[in-house]
Amino acid sequence: MTTAAKTTGLNYTQKKRIKSTVRVLCVVLVTLLFVSPLYISFIYALKTPDEMGTSSPLALPNRLYIGNFVDVITKNDLFRTGFINSLICTVCIVAVLSVITPMAAYAISRYENKLVKFVYYILMTGILIPFQCIMFPEYVNLKAVGLINTLTGFTIVRAGFQIGMCMMVITNFVKTVPVDMEEAAYIDGASISRTFWTIVFPLMKPINVTMLVINTLNAWNDYPVAVAILQSEEKRTLPLAQLIYTSESGVEVNLAFAFFCLCMIPVLILYLFAQRYIVSGIMSGAVKG
Repeated sequence: MTTAAKTTGLNYTQKKRIKSTVRVLCVVLVTLLFVSPLYISFIYALKTPDEMGTSSPLALPNRLYIGNFVDVITKNDLFRTGFINSLICTVCIVAVLSVITPMAAYAISRYENKLVKFVYYILMTGILIPFQCIMFPEYVNLKAVGLINTLTGFTIVRAGFQIGMCMMVITNFVKTVPVDMEEAAYIDGASISRTFWTIVFPLMKPINVTMLVINTLNAWNDYPVAVAILQSEEKRTLPLAQLIYTSESGVEVNLAFAFFCLCMIPVLILYLFAQRYIVSGIMSGAVKG
């Protein structure tokens, strides 16, 4: 009996160790899967053109060569133009969404009736429609009002495509915020707008910061909307400016990856400052729907 118990306990311990080992291996594999693009980007950007043909593609560079980054910054005028255009558009898009969507989400979550639900469902349908389905009508309409090949037209379209996702996430978060403090404010004579900005909006900080990062990432890296609207070189954003390193004769891999790494820096800095709010914001927004 004692021997059987020991055998059972040993088998259980072995199974537990196997499960733990498999779990660790899965975590390592997933980590490598997500880290490998960054690794490839940085080692290619730090290699000299001569190393690309003589060493293994995944090998570390023989020395840290920053000439690719210097060439992108000093010799590529489109990098500076694209950076300024992307910065202007991203700031405008994020600012508009950060003001409009929290107010709309608050109204939808607190005043539930048939009309409000209908408007909410209409906004949700925007998530289901791919950009390619409306690319041609969008181009025709923007051209009719003189907004084609303008940063204003790009900002309006890009912000419109992000409203649906923002509304879904922020509305679910607002539904988790208790209404007790709002009712107390109404009793003290506070208006709806004052109650929202002084009580509710500060409580929405985690989800607002989360959506700020997501909206920044979507606007900063947007390619399909930009390529359909922005045609001239002086209006190009960073994703379009990178096309200069691609031609019929080939791709300047080192410069392209150096360009790519430079484009990542602003978003990475923003994420490092906002990461402590992101997980709590996403989890809170997913609690109630």
